[in-house]
Amino acid sequence: VVLAAGMATRMGVLKQVLPVDGEPMVRRVVRTCLGAGLAPVWVVTGYGAQAVEAALAGMPAAVRCVYNPRFAAGQAESLRAGVRAAAEAAAAGGVEAGAAALAVLLADQPFVRPETLRRLVELALAPGVLAAAASYGPGLPGPPCVLRRDLWSQVLALSGDRGARAVLLAAGDRVRVSEVDPAELRDIDQPDDIRPPAPR
Repeated sequence: VVLAAGMATRMGVLKQVLPVDGEPMVRRVVRTCLGAGLAPVWVVTGYGAQAVEAALAGMPAAVRCVYNPRFAAGQAESLRAGVRAAAEAAAAGGVEAGAAALAVLLADQPFVRPETLRRLVELALAPGVLAAAASYGPGLPGPPCVLRRDLWSQVLALSGDRGARAVLLAAGDRVRVSEVDPAELRDIDQPDDIRPPAPR
């Protein structure tokens, strides 16, 4: 699930479609998901939905958009929209039917690498684990993260401007936290943030 519904008030323009290395930001994030073997990819749109969908033109059929009409109500609404779409597709017998987990990414974190997502999936699918997430400091799990199916109902109960962190914190020691290069986790809030990180 890629969250791409925000109004980008700090940026002042629709940042989801701004180019990063010549590619629209949201398209780059979706391509990273596909490169990590994650499919289908649900892109939650809201503000500027038509532009976001246009930026994804020509991508594989596994890339699907779901519109969140309540995008201004906070991140929880978009997260719920994505999880609900995946859950409904699973209930209908789609390819999601056997899905054990969902990865959650932000459209304004274009520098996350496929290998980071693969590592989080591996951690999340370990016995006794409910989720895996990137570390933002002691006791601060955050995106990207991978949520086992047992947590989807908790996501659907969220409200307001809360994201997956509330669910991750509630899961306690059943969450595996992974150290990730801070350059990968840098989100795009200002025009200067678009500069790619220096090669490692």
